[in-house]
Amino acid sequence: MDFVTYQFESSSQFYDELNDLLQEGGFHDSPESQVNTYISLIVQYQGQFLDQSGQDLAQCCYRLFDSDLFQNNTLSITSTISDRAVQNQAEEDLWVTYHFLYYAGMVTPKAYNWMLTSEFFAKLKYQILRMGGMRLQPLAITLMYEICRVQSLKPQELAILDEDFLHYLLDLVERTRTDEDEGVNYSIIKLLLTCNEQFMLNQTACKAAYNYTPSNTLLVVLADRPGASCTFGENLIFMLNRAEDPSLQMLILKLLYLLFTSPKTQLRYFFYTNDLHVLVDVIIRELWDLPEEQEPIRHAYLRVLGPLLKNSQLAQEQDTYKRPEILKLLAQLGGEEMDESLRQHLWEQEMRELEKLQAENENRKLTYRDRQSSNATIASTSTSTSSTTSTLLSSFSSRPQVRSSSISSCSCNSSSSSLCSSPIVDKKTAHAIQRPASSSSISSAGSVILENVLPPASGHSSCPVHMHMASPPSTPGAISGFIERRDSPLPPRSASPTTQRLVERVLREWLEHELKATAAASAAAAVSSTTTHC
Repeated sequence: MDFVTYQFESSSQFYDELNDLLQEGGFHDSPESQVNTYISLIVQYQGQFLDQSGQDLAQCCYRLFDSDLFQNNTLSITSTISDRAVQNQAEEDLWVTYHFLYYAGMVTPKAYNWMLTSEFFAKLKYQILRMGGMRLQPLAITLMYEICRVQSLKPQELAILDEDFLHYLLDLVERTRTDEDEGVNYSIIKLLLTCNEQFMLNQTACKAAYNYTPSNTLLVVLADRPGASCTFGENLIFMLNRAEDPSLQMLILKLLYLLFTSPKTQLRYFFYTNDLHVLVDVIIRELWDLPEEQEPIRHAYLRVLGPLLKNSQLAQEQDTYKRPEILKLLAQLGGEEMDESLRQHLWEQEMRELEKLQAENENRKLTYRDRQSSNATIASTSTSTSSTTSTLLSSFSSRPQVRSSSISSCSCNSSSSSLCSSPIVDKKTAHAIQRPASSSSISSAGSVILENVLPPASGHSSCPVHMHMASPPSTPGAISGFIERRDSPLPPRSASPTTQRLVERVLREWLEHELKATAAASAAAAVSSTTTHC
Protein backbone atom coordinates (compact mmCIF):
# COMPACT_ATOMS: atom_id res chain seq x y z
CA MET A 1 0.00 0.00 0.00
CA ASP A 2 2.58 2.53 -1.12
CA PHE A 3 -0.12 5.03 -2.14
CA VAL A 4 -1.02 5.67 1.52
CA THR A 5 0.47 8.92 2.85
CA TYR A 6 1.05 9.38 6.58
CA GLN A 7 1.32 12.66 8.46
CA PHE A 8 1.97 12.58 12.20
CA GLU A 9 1.96 15.54 14.55
CA SER A 10 3.28 13.61 17.55
CA SER A 11 4.94 10.35 18.48
CA SER A 12 1.72 9.11 20.07
CA GLN A 13 -0.03 9.31 16.67
CA PHE A 14 2.89 7.41 15.12
CA TYR A 15 2.66 4.57 17.65
CA ASP A 16 -1.14 4.46 17.38
CA GLU A 17 -0.81 3.89 13.66
CA LEU A 18 1.73 1.10 14.26
CA ASN A 19 -0.72 -0.60 16.61
CA ASP A 20 -3.50 -0.31 14.02
CA LEU A 21 -1.30 -1.94 11.40
CA LEU A 22 -0.84 -4.99 13.63
CA GLN A 23 -4.58 -5.65 13.87
CA GLU A 24 -5.62 -8.63 11.78
CA GLY A 25 -7.93 -7.90 8.88
CA GLY A 26 -8.23 -4.40 7.48
CA PHE A 27 -7.40 -3.38 3.93
CA HIS A 28 -4.24 -5.54 3.65
CA ASP A 29 -4.56 -8.64 1.51
CA SER A 30 -2.08 -10.77 3.52
CA PRO A 31 -0.12 -10.83 6.81
CA GLU A 32 3.09 -10.43 4.83
CA SER A 33 1.77 -7.19 3.30
CA GLN A 34 0.85 -5.89 6.75
CA VAL A 35 4.35 -6.58 8.08
CA ASN A 36 6.04 -4.93 5.10
CA THR A 37 3.90 -1.82 5.62
CA TYR A 38 4.70 -1.87 9.33
CA ILE A 39 8.46 -2.03 8.69
CA SER A 40 8.31 0.61 5.92
CA LEU A 41 6.57 3.03 8.28
CA ILE A 42 9.30 2.56 10.89
CA VAL A 43 12.03 3.00 8.26
CA GLN A 44 10.44 6.22 7.01
CA TYR A 45 10.04 7.85 10.42
CA GLN A 46 12.92 6.35 12.42
CA GLY A 47 14.87 9.60 12.37
CA GLN A 48 11.87 11.59 13.62
CA PHE A 49 10.30 9.40 16.30
CA LEU A 50 12.91 6.79 17.33
CA ASP A 51 15.81 7.55 19.66
CA GLN A 52 19.46 6.84 18.81
CA SER A 53 19.98 4.29 21.58
CA GLY A 54 17.98 1.61 19.78
CA GLN A 55 15.49 1.13 22.61
CA ASP A 56 12.56 2.53 20.64
CA LEU A 57 13.42 0.31 17.68
CA ALA A 58 13.56 -2.73 19.96
CA GLN A 59 10.15 -1.76 21.35
CA CYS A 60 8.72 -1.61 17.83
CA CYS A 61 10.13 -5.08 17.11
CA TYR A 62 8.58 -6.59 20.22
CA ARG A 63 5.22 -4.96 19.42
CA LEU A 64 5.17 -7.07 16.28
CA PHE A 65 6.35 -10.27 17.97
CA ASP A 66 3.76 -9.94 20.76
CA SER A 67 0.91 -9.46 18.32
CA ASP A 68 -1.53 -12.16 17.22
CA LEU A 69 -0.51 -11.39 13.65
CA PHE A 70 3.02 -12.71 14.27
CA GLN A 71 1.98 -15.52 16.62
CA ASN A 72 -0.34 -16.96 13.96
CA ASN A 73 2.05 -16.51 11.03
CA THR A 74 5.53 -16.81 12.53
CA LEU A 75 7.19 -18.78 9.73
CA SER A 76 5.77 -16.81 6.81
CA ILE A 77 6.47 -13.43 8.44
CA THR A 78 10.06 -14.38 9.32
CA SER A 79 10.66 -15.52 5.74
CA THR A 80 9.14 -12.27 4.46
CA ILE A 81 11.49 -10.15 6.57
CA SER A 82 14.46 -12.28 5.45
CA ASP A 83 13.49 -11.83 1.79
CA ARG A 84 13.18 -8.09 2.37
CA ALA A 85 16.77 -8.05 3.69
CA VAL A 86 18.02 -9.88 0.59
CA GLN A 87 16.22 -7.63 -1.90
CA ASN A 88 16.79 -4.25 -0.28
CA GLN A 89 20.01 -2.25 -0.63
CA ALA A 90 19.19 0.93 1.31
CA GLU A 91 21.21 1.24 4.50
CA GLU A 92 18.31 2.78 6.46
CA ASP A 93 16.00 -0.07 5.49
CA LEU A 94 18.58 -2.80 6.22
CA TRP A 95 19.29 -1.27 9.63
CA VAL A 96 15.67 -1.74 10.67
CA THR A 97 15.20 -5.08 8.90
CA TYR A 98 18.30 -6.65 10.49
CA HIS A 99 17.06 -5.61 13.92
CA PHE A 100 13.73 -7.31 13.28
CA LEU A 101 15.55 -10.51 12.27
CA TYR A 102 17.85 -10.39 15.29
CA TYR A 103 15.03 -9.91 17.80
CA ALA A 104 12.92 -12.53 16.02
CA GLY A 105 15.66 -15.07 16.75
CA MET A 106 15.79 -13.97 20.37
CA VAL A 107 12.04 -14.51 20.74
CA THR A 108 11.82 -17.66 18.58
CA PRO A 109 15.17 -19.48 18.27
CA LYS A 110 13.81 -21.49 15.33
CA ALA A 111 13.63 -18.23 13.40
CA TYR A 112 17.39 -18.41 12.81
CA ASN A 113 16.86 -21.75 11.06
CA TRP A 114 14.19 -20.22 8.84
CA MET A 115 16.52 -17.33 7.92
CA LEU A 116 19.22 -19.60 6.55
CA THR A 117 19.18 -19.37 2.79
CA SER A 118 22.22 -19.18 0.57
CA GLU A 119 21.12 -15.75 -0.66
CA PHE A 120 20.70 -14.23 2.81
CA PHE A 121 23.93 -15.80 4.14
CA ALA A 122 25.84 -14.42 1.15
CA LYS A 123 24.20 -11.01 1.73
CA LEU A 124 25.46 -10.98 5.32
CA LYS A 125 28.98 -11.78 4.11
CA TYR A 126 28.75 -8.92 1.62
CA GLN A 127 27.63 -6.51 4.34
CA ILE A 128 30.53 -7.56 6.57
CA LEU A 129 33.10 -7.13 3.79
CA ARG A 130 31.75 -3.88 2.30
CA MET A 131 30.40 -1.99 5.31
CA GLY A 132 33.60 -1.56 7.30
CA GLY A 133 33.28 1.23 9.86
CA MET A 134 29.52 1.52 9.34
CA ARG A 135 26.84 0.56 11.83
CA LEU A 136 25.54 -2.29 9.66
CA GLN A 137 28.75 -4.33 9.90
CA PRO A 138 28.54 -5.30 13.61
CA LEU A 139 24.86 -6.14 13.18
CA ALA A 140 25.60 -8.40 10.20
CA ILE A 141 28.38 -10.11 12.17
CA THR A 142 26.00 -10.78 15.06
CA LEU A 143 23.33 -12.21 12.75
CA MET A 144 25.81 -14.53 11.03
CA TYR A 145 27.10 -15.71 14.41
CA GLU A 146 23.59 -16.51 15.66
CA ILE A 147 22.74 -18.43 12.49
CA CYS A 148 25.97 -20.48 12.64
CA ARG A 149 25.47 -21.14 16.34
CA VAL A 150 22.10 -22.88 16.14
CA GLN A 151 22.38 -25.14 13.10
CA SER A 152 24.67 -26.98 10.70
CA LEU A 153 25.49 -25.24 7.44
CA LYS A 154 24.94 -26.97 4.13
CA PRO A 155 27.91 -27.29 1.74
CA GLN A 156 26.77 -24.26 -0.29
CA GLU A 157 26.63 -22.06 2.84
CA LEU A 158 29.87 -23.51 4.18
CA ALA A 159 31.62 -22.52 0.95
CA ILE A 160 30.82 -18.88 1.76
CA LEU A 161 33.19 -19.11 4.76
CA ASP A 162 36.27 -19.20 2.54
CA GLU A 163 39.88 -18.34 3.39
CA ASP A 164 39.66 -14.74 2.17
CA PHE A 165 36.66 -14.09 4.41
CA LEU A 166 38.40 -15.60 7.45
CA HIS A 167 41.55 -13.56 6.76
CA TYR A 168 39.37 -10.45 6.67
CA LEU A 169 37.72 -11.31 9.99
CA LEU A 170 41.10 -11.92 11.67
CA ASP A 171 42.42 -8.62 10.29
CA LEU A 172 39.28 -6.94 11.61
CA VAL A 173 40.01 -8.34 15.08
CA GLU A 174 43.42 -6.67 14.98
CA ARG A 175 42.02 -3.35 13.74
CA THR A 176 39.33 -3.15 16.41
CA ARG A 177 41.56 -4.04 19.37
CA THR A 178 41.65 -0.43 20.61
CA ASP A 179 37.97 0.36 19.97
CA GLU A 180 36.10 1.76 22.93
CA ASP A 181 33.30 -0.74 22.35
CA GLU A 182 34.83 -4.15 23.10
CA GLY A 183 31.66 -5.87 21.98
CA VAL A 184 32.54 -5.52 18.30
CA ASN A 185 35.88 -7.27 18.76
CA TYR A 186 34.35 -10.06 20.80
CA SER A 187 31.51 -10.52 18.29
CA ILE A 188 34.04 -11.15 15.51
CA ILE A 189 35.89 -13.70 17.65
CA LYS A 190 32.62 -15.45 18.49
CA LEU A 191 31.81 -15.64 14.78
CA LEU A 192 35.23 -17.20 14.12
CA LEU A 193 34.57 -19.74 16.88
CA THR A 194 31.28 -20.78 15.29
CA CYS A 195 33.06 -21.04 11.93
CA ASN A 196 35.48 -23.48 13.55
CA GLU A 197 32.49 -25.40 14.91
CA GLN A 198 31.00 -25.64 11.43
CA PHE A 199 34.28 -26.94 9.98
CA MET A 200 34.46 -29.57 12.72
CA LEU A 201 30.88 -30.64 12.00
CA ASN A 202 31.70 -30.91 8.31
CA GLN A 203 34.77 -33.03 9.04
CA THR A 204 32.72 -35.42 11.16
CA ALA A 205 30.00 -35.71 8.51
CA CYS A 206 32.47 -36.27 5.65
CA LYS A 207 34.40 -38.89 7.59
CA ALA A 208 31.21 -40.80 8.38
CA ALA A 209 29.79 -40.58 4.86
CA TYR A 210 32.87 -40.72 2.63
CA ASN A 211 35.70 -41.83 4.94
CA TYR A 212 37.38 -38.53 4.09
CA THR A 213 38.35 -35.70 6.42
CA PRO A 214 38.57 -32.24 4.81
CA SER A 215 40.87 -29.62 6.26
CA ASN A 216 39.71 -27.10 8.83
CA THR A 217 39.79 -23.79 6.95
CA LEU A 218 40.26 -21.69 10.09
CA LEU A 219 43.33 -23.68 11.14
CA VAL A 220 44.74 -23.37 7.62
CA VAL A 221 44.31 -19.59 7.77
CA LEU A 222 45.80 -19.27 11.27
CA ALA A 223 48.84 -21.31 10.19
CA ASP A 224 49.36 -18.87 7.31
CA ARG A 225 49.41 -15.88 9.69
CA PRO A 226 52.29 -16.43 12.12
CA GLY A 227 52.50 -13.44 14.45
CA ALA A 228 49.65 -11.63 12.68
CA SER A 229 46.78 -12.67 14.96
CA CYS A 230 48.10 -11.71 18.38
CA THR A 231 44.93 -9.92 19.47
CA PHE A 232 42.83 -12.92 18.51
CA GLY A 233 44.91 -15.16 20.78
CA GLU A 234 44.97 -12.72 23.68
CA ASN A 235 41.25 -12.01 23.61
CA LEU A 236 40.40 -15.68 23.15
CA ILE A 237 41.91 -16.46 26.55
CA PHE A 238 40.48 -13.27 28.02
CA MET A 239 36.99 -14.29 26.89
CA LEU A 240 37.45 -17.77 28.37
CA ASN A 241 38.42 -16.15 31.66
CA ARG A 242 35.21 -14.10 31.73
CA ALA A 243 32.85 -16.58 30.06
CA GLU A 244 29.84 -17.73 32.05
CA ASP A 245 27.96 -19.31 29.16
CA PRO A 246 28.91 -23.02 28.95
CA SER A 247 28.36 -23.07 25.17
CA LEU A 248 30.88 -20.25 24.67
CA GLN A 249 33.37 -21.99 26.96
CA MET A 250 33.01 -25.17 24.93
CA LEU A 251 33.55 -23.33 21.64
CA ILE A 252 36.78 -21.79 22.94
CA LEU A 253 38.05 -25.05 24.44
CA LYS A 254 37.49 -26.92 21.18
CA LEU A 255 39.63 -24.45 19.27
CA LEU A 256 42.33 -24.53 21.96
CA TYR A 257 42.42 -28.32 21.76
CA LEU A 258 42.85 -28.22 17.99
CA LEU A 259 45.68 -25.69 18.28
CA PHE A 260 47.64 -27.58 20.95
CA THR A 261 47.26 -30.94 19.18
CA SER A 262 48.05 -29.66 15.69
CA PRO A 263 51.02 -31.22 13.86
CA LYS A 264 52.04 -27.70 12.83
CA THR A 265 54.47 -26.02 15.22
CA GLN A 266 53.18 -22.52 14.44
CA LEU A 267 49.75 -23.54 15.75
CA ARG A 268 51.01 -25.30 18.88
CA TYR A 269 53.07 -22.17 19.64
CA PHE A 270 50.29 -19.80 18.61
CA PHE A 271 50.04 -18.03 21.99
CA TYR A 272 52.56 -15.95 23.91
CA THR A 273 54.01 -17.61 27.01
CA ASN A 274 52.41 -15.03 29.30
CA ASP A 275 49.02 -15.79 27.76
CA LEU A 276 49.61 -19.49 28.40
CA HIS A 277 50.27 -18.71 32.06
CA VAL A 278 46.93 -16.92 32.23
CA LEU A 279 45.31 -19.92 30.56
CA VAL A 280 46.78 -22.25 33.19
CA ASP A 281 45.37 -20.00 35.93
CA VAL A 282 41.94 -20.10 34.30
CA ILE A 283 41.98 -23.89 33.91
CA ILE A 284 43.04 -24.42 37.53
CA ARG A 285 40.32 -22.09 38.79
CA GLU A 286 37.59 -23.64 36.66
CA LEU A 287 38.52 -27.23 37.51
CA TRP A 288 38.36 -26.38 41.22
CA ASP A 289 35.12 -24.42 41.01
CA LEU A 290 32.97 -26.21 38.41
CA PRO A 291 29.92 -27.89 39.97
CA GLU A 292 29.29 -31.59 39.50
CA GLU A 293 26.49 -31.04 36.98
CA GLN A 294 28.94 -29.39 34.55
CA GLU A 295 30.90 -32.58 33.97
CA PRO A 296 31.22 -32.07 30.15
CA ILE A 297 32.93 -28.71 30.70
CA ARG A 298 35.28 -30.28 33.25
CA HIS A 299 36.18 -32.99 30.74
CA ALA A 300 36.83 -30.35 28.06
CA TYR A 301 39.22 -28.45 30.36
CA LEU A 302 41.08 -31.69 31.15
CA ARG A 303 41.35 -32.53 27.45
CA VAL A 304 42.95 -29.14 26.84
CA LEU A 305 45.25 -29.28 29.88
CA GLY A 306 47.18 -32.34 28.70
CA PRO A 307 48.26 -31.01 25.27
CA LEU A 308 48.85 -27.57 26.81
CA LEU A 309 51.43 -28.96 29.24
CA LYS A 310 53.04 -31.28 26.71
CA ASN A 311 52.97 -29.49 23.34
CA SER A 312 53.17 -25.74 24.01
CA GLN A 313 55.99 -23.51 25.24
CA LEU A 314 55.20 -24.67 28.78
CA ALA A 315 56.92 -27.96 27.95
CA GLN A 316 60.17 -26.03 27.36
CA GLU A 317 60.15 -24.30 30.74
CA GLN A 318 62.62 -25.57 33.32
CA ASP A 319 59.92 -25.44 35.98
CA THR A 320 56.38 -25.77 34.66
CA TYR A 321 54.23 -22.81 35.64
CA LYS A 322 52.03 -23.60 38.68
CA ARG A 323 53.37 -27.16 38.76
CA PRO A 324 52.58 -27.81 42.48
CA GLU A 325 49.04 -26.48 42.07
CA ILE A 326 48.46 -28.63 38.98
CA LEU A 327 49.69 -31.76 40.78
CA LYS A 328 47.46 -31.10 43.77
CA LEU A 329 44.46 -30.42 41.54
CA LEU A 330 44.91 -33.62 39.54
CA ALA A 331 45.38 -35.63 42.73
CA GLN A 332 42.00 -34.41 43.97
CA LEU A 333 40.21 -34.78 40.65
CA GLY A 334 41.50 -38.32 40.18
CA GLY A 335 39.52 -39.54 43.16
CA GLU A 336 40.21 -42.48 45.42
CA GLU A 337 40.21 -45.03 42.59
CA MET A 338 43.09 -43.44 40.68
CA ASP A 339 45.89 -45.74 39.51
CA GLU A 340 48.17 -46.60 42.44
CA SER A 341 51.39 -46.01 40.49
CA LEU A 342 50.24 -42.51 39.58
CA ARG A 343 49.25 -41.81 43.17
CA GLN A 344 52.73 -42.86 44.29
CA HIS A 345 54.35 -40.69 41.65
CA LEU A 346 52.23 -37.72 42.72
CA TRP A 347 53.38 -38.16 46.29
CA GLU A 348 56.99 -38.35 45.10
CA GLN A 349 56.53 -35.14 43.13
CA GLU A 350 55.09 -33.39 46.19
CA MET A 351 58.10 -34.40 48.26
CA ARG A 352 60.49 -33.20 45.58
CA GLU A 353 58.73 -29.87 45.40
CA LEU A 354 59.19 -29.44 49.15
CA GLU A 355 62.85 -30.41 48.93
CA LYS A 356 63.43 -27.97 46.09
CA LEU A 357 61.74 -25.08 47.84
CA GLN A 358 63.59 -25.93 51.03
CA ALA A 359 66.91 -25.91 49.21
CA GLU A 360 66.11 -22.56 47.65
CA ASN A 361 65.53 -21.06 51.07
CA GLU A 362 68.68 -22.61 52.53
CA ASN A 363 70.80 -21.27 49.68
CA ARG A 364 69.28 -17.84 49.86
CA LYS A 365 71.93 -15.25 50.67
CA LEU A 366 70.94 -12.93 53.50
CA THR A 367 72.62 -9.69 54.51
CA TYR A 368 73.80 -9.19 58.11
CA ARG A 369 70.74 -7.07 58.88
CA ASP A 370 68.42 -9.69 57.31
CA ARG A 371 70.05 -12.43 59.40
CA GLN A 372 69.68 -10.48 62.62
CA SER A 373 66.01 -9.68 61.90
CA SER A 374 65.17 -13.25 60.87
CA ASN A 375 66.94 -15.05 63.75
CA ALA A 376 64.11 -14.37 66.19
CA THR A 377 61.44 -15.53 63.73
CA ILE A 378 63.28 -18.72 62.79
CA ALA A 379 64.09 -19.56 66.41
CA SER A 380 60.45 -19.16 67.42
CA THR A 381 59.15 -21.29 64.54
CA SER A 382 61.80 -23.98 64.92
CA THR A 383 60.36 -25.30 68.21
CA SER A 384 56.84 -25.62 66.80
CA THR A 385 58.29 -27.09 63.62
CA SER A 386 60.11 -29.86 65.48
CA SER A 387 57.03 -30.81 67.50
CA THR A 388 54.82 -30.83 64.41
CA THR A 389 57.46 -32.86 62.59
CA SER A 390 57.26 -35.55 65.26
CA THR A 391 53.48 -35.66 64.87
CA LEU A 392 53.69 -35.97 61.10
CA LEU A 393 56.43 -38.60 61.33
CA SER A 394 54.24 -40.69 63.59
CA SER A 395 51.42 -40.45 61.02
CA PHE A 396 53.74 -42.03 58.48
CA SER A 397 54.69 -44.95 60.73
CA SER A 398 52.51 -47.33 58.70
CA ARG A 399 54.19 -46.29 55.44
CA PRO A 400 57.27 -48.24 54.22
CA GLN A 401 60.56 -46.65 55.16
CA VAL A 402 61.72 -44.06 52.63
CA ARG A 403 65.19 -44.71 51.32
CA SER A 404 67.80 -42.33 52.58
CA SER A 405 69.15 -41.83 49.09
CA SER A 406 65.90 -40.14 48.10
CA ILE A 407 65.16 -38.11 51.20
CA SER A 408 67.60 -37.53 54.02
CA SER A 409 66.42 -36.69 57.49
CA CYS A 410 68.11 -34.55 60.06
CA SER A 411 67.31 -32.97 63.36
CA CYS A 412 66.15 -29.43 63.81
CA ASN A 413 68.46 -27.16 65.72
CA SER A 414 66.74 -24.16 67.21
CA SER A 415 69.97 -22.21 67.43
CA SER A 416 70.66 -22.54 63.73
CA SER A 417 69.87 -19.62 61.48
CA SER A 418 68.88 -21.87 58.59
CA LEU A 419 65.60 -23.64 58.09
CA CYS A 420 65.16 -27.23 59.16
CA SER A 421 66.35 -29.49 56.37
CA SER A 422 63.84 -32.23 57.12
CA PRO A 423 61.38 -32.65 54.22
CA ILE A 424 58.49 -33.15 56.65
CA VAL A 425 57.72 -29.78 58.21
CA ASP A 426 54.75 -28.00 59.65
CA LYS A 427 52.20 -27.40 56.91
CA LYS A 428 51.63 -23.76 57.82
CA THR A 429 55.37 -23.10 58.11
CA ALA A 430 56.03 -24.80 54.80
CA HIS A 431 53.50 -22.61 53.07
CA ALA A 432 54.34 -19.34 54.82
CA ILE A 433 58.16 -19.59 54.87
CA GLN A 434 59.36 -22.08 52.29
CA ARG A 435 56.80 -21.73 49.52
CA PRO A 436 56.32 -18.46 47.66
CA ALA A 437 52.77 -17.18 47.83
CA SER A 438 50.77 -18.34 44.85
CA SER A 439 48.11 -15.80 44.03
CA SER A 440 46.18 -15.83 40.82
CA SER A 441 45.74 -12.63 38.88
CA ILE A 442 42.51 -13.98 37.47
CA SER A 443 39.31 -12.76 39.12
CA SER A 444 36.56 -15.31 39.88
CA ALA A 445 34.14 -15.12 37.42
CA GLY A 446 28.13 -25.56 20.58
CA SER A 447 26.28 -27.70 19.33
CA VAL A 448 28.83 -30.51 18.88
CA ILE A 449 29.46 -32.98 21.70
CA LEU A 450 33.16 -32.84 22.48
CA GLU A 451 33.53 -36.60 22.82
CA ASN A 452 32.29 -37.03 19.25
CA VAL A 453 35.04 -34.82 17.88
CA LEU A 454 38.05 -35.30 20.13
CA PRO A 455 39.78 -38.68 20.58
CA PRO A 456 38.62 -40.78 23.54
CA ALA A 457 40.60 -40.73 26.77
CA SER A 458 43.01 -43.56 27.33
CA GLY A 459 43.92 -44.80 30.75
CA HIS A 460 47.08 -46.55 29.53
CA SER A 461 50.29 -45.44 27.96
CA SER A 462 52.96 -47.16 25.95
CA CYS A 463 55.75 -45.79 28.13
CA PRO A 464 55.50 -46.58 31.87
CA VAL A 465 56.35 -44.05 34.56
CA HIS A 466 59.29 -45.27 36.67
CA MET A 467 59.00 -45.05 40.45
CA HIS A 468 61.89 -44.49 42.87
CA MET A 469 60.23 -43.85 46.20
CA ALA A 470 58.20 -45.64 48.83
CA SER A 471 54.43 -46.01 48.86
CA PRO A 472 52.43 -42.77 48.98
CA PRO A 473 49.65 -41.91 51.40
CA SER A 474 46.54 -43.99 50.85
CA THR A 475 44.23 -41.07 50.08
CA PRO A 476 44.58 -38.13 47.68
CA GLY A 477 43.97 -35.75 50.57
CA ALA A 478 47.16 -36.91 52.26
CA ILE A 479 49.12 -36.28 49.08
CA SER A 480 48.15 -32.64 49.17
CA GLY A 481 48.61 -32.32 52.93
CA PHE A 482 51.99 -30.67 52.57
CA ILE A 483 50.54 -27.75 50.65
CA GLU A 484 47.97 -25.42 52.13
CA ARG A 485 44.60 -25.91 50.50
CA ARG A 486 42.74 -23.32 48.49
CA ASP A 487 39.70 -21.63 49.90
CA SER A 488 37.64 -22.98 46.98
CA PRO A 489 35.55 -26.09 47.51
CA LEU A 490 37.33 -29.33 46.67
CA PRO A 491 36.09 -31.46 43.77
CA PRO A 492 34.22 -34.63 44.73
CA ARG A 493 36.40 -37.52 45.87
CA SER A 494 34.33 -40.06 43.94
CA ALA A 495 35.36 -39.04 40.42
CA SER A 496 33.37 -40.30 37.46
CA PRO A 497 35.09 -42.96 35.32
CA THR A 498 35.58 -40.49 32.47
CA THR A 499 37.10 -37.86 34.75
CA GLN A 500 39.41 -40.44 36.28
CA ARG A 501 40.59 -41.66 32.86
CA LEU A 502 41.21 -38.11 31.68
CA VAL A 503 43.18 -37.23 34.82
CA GLU A 504 45.30 -40.36 34.48
CA ARG A 505 45.96 -39.63 30.82
CA VAL A 506 47.02 -36.04 31.58
CA LEU A 507 49.37 -37.22 34.33
CA ARG A 508 50.93 -40.05 32.33
CA GLU A 509 51.54 -38.01 29.19
CA TRP A 510 52.81 -34.97 31.09
CA LEU A 511 55.15 -36.81 33.47
CA GLU A 512 56.46 -39.15 30.78
CA HIS A 513 57.20 -36.16 28.58
CA GLU A 514 59.15 -34.60 31.44
CA LEU A 515 61.15 -37.82 31.95
CA LYS A 516 62.02 -37.97 28.26
CA ALA A 517 62.99 -34.29 28.21
CA THR A 518 65.21 -34.76 31.27
CA ALA A 519 66.88 -37.80 29.72
CA ALA A 520 67.48 -35.94 26.48
CA ALA A 521 68.98 -32.98 28.34
CA SER A 522 71.28 -35.28 30.31
CA ALA A 523 72.43 -37.02 27.14
CA ALA A 524 73.10 -33.69 25.46
CA ALA A 525 75.08 -32.50 28.49
CA ALA A 526 77.13 -35.70 28.47
CA VAL A 527 77.95 -35.30 24.79
CA SER A 528 78.90 -31.67 25.34
CA SER A 529 81.14 -32.62 28.27
CA THR A 530 82.86 -35.34 26.24
CA THR A 531 83.45 -32.94 23.37
CA THR A 532 84.95 -30.36 25.74
CA HIS A 533 87.39 -32.87 27.27
CA CYS A 534 88.48 -34.02 23.82
